[in-house]
Amino acid sequence: MWAKHMELDLLSFVLGCALGGWVGYRVGDHLHKRIMPDLFRRAGVTPEKLEQVMQELRRELEIPEPVTQLPEVNIVVESVNGRLYVYRKETSEFLAQGVNYDEILAALRLKFSEVRIAVTKEDGAELLKENPTS
Repeated sequence: MWAKHMELDLLSFVLGCALGGWVGYRVGDHLHKRIMPDLFRRAGVTPEKLEQVMQELRRELEIPEPVTQLPEVNIVVESVNGRLYVYRKETSEFLAQGVNYDEILAALRLKFSEVRIAVTKEDGAELLKENPTS
């Protein structure tokens, strides 16, 4: 009988801890989501000010700024009979054609998003200028 009573007390204790943890989590979540933004607003703390504080903390703790590095596509530009043809440098895959920089750029934007296009002088960068003779 005493062992059965002990099991019941232990089960009640475990259930009470689980329920207390859940209630504590919900109360903390409510404080975080509802009360803190209101306190910041009343104190005059703006999102810009918070971002500035985060940058200062990164500098103090010597945490590097997050860098978003876009993938790079190297291209080659050729001119044939007044038209420009663009190829991927690594594979010679045809990418776009046009008569000027704006047409080439528009065609490349249709094909790629979130990339950095790179072309060297040796690979025809001069052809993408407005007046290639200058």
